[in-house]
Amino acid sequence: MSNTKNSKPLSLVPFSNSKVDIIIPFHGQYEKVVSLVESILISVKSNPYQITLVDDCSENQNFGKEFSEQFKKKNQEGYRPQLVCVRNEKQLGFSGSLRVGYENTNLPWLLFMHSDCLVKDTNFMLEMGQSLLNWKKDNIPVKIVSARSNNPGECKKAQSKIDEKENKNIILENEAMPTFCFMCHRDLFGRIGGFLKEYPYGWYEDEELAIRMHKYGYKQGVSTKAWIYHEGAATIKYLWKKNPNCREIMENNRNLCINDLKKYV
Repeated sequence: MSNTKNSKPLSLVPFSNSKVDIIIPFHGQYEKVVSLVESILISVKSNPYQITLVDDCSENQNFGKEFSEQFKKKNQEGYRPQLVCVRNEKQLGFSGSLRVGYENTNLPWLLFMHSDCLVKDTNFMLEMGQSLLNWKKDNIPVKIVSARSNNPGECKKAQSKIDEKENKNIILENEAMPTFCFMCHRDLFGRIGGFLKEYPYGWYEDEELAIRMHKYGYKQGVSTKAWIYHEGAATIKYLWKKNPNCREIMENNRNLCINDLKKYV
């Protein structure tokens, strides 16, 4: 994990001045990855950002390299392309792939996205980041934020249509923030005892994170002006079809999560 001891304190400048690392893990689902990246590049102009794809040991070993090659400029020494891809040589699952992206980037702000998302709101990233800065300005300890969506998973407070935006952001008290599209400052994980838990394939890391953050005195929130389209469960369905035992393994993550949460009781 990156060293956060020398990190600079958060600045209360408008979020449009802030640099963002967008980290997108994927396993297969190549067309969805391409569509998401294209939607970001076409739509998002609010902030300087870098996109890092994390290939979680997909079958096509060359996809990430070939796709990211399109974004390299020739004869420009030291230039970092807007899109890069790193590959896991063994399958690490959702949280493990997020960690790989985290460790391979260095911009102050982090935005994590599922590969089956699409950007249809040009200011979603700006609104998420500005929500975090506004909470900090008001001395409210919300340190991580999700967008709203047509399909936010179990968190019903984050569910809406694209035209159903509200002025008042939501602070979550008894629900775990959905992780299909969420943002935080890089320093957060150094303050809460480490990164997301790496359960096999995925599931329940969001619940562990919510309770651990509460233990450390931090809250989660939903930026009601930020909206992302989310198909939902695209990679999970692909994994279940590919490996019939995968679902049972993922369901057992509940027991792993319960064991981890015992230390916070």
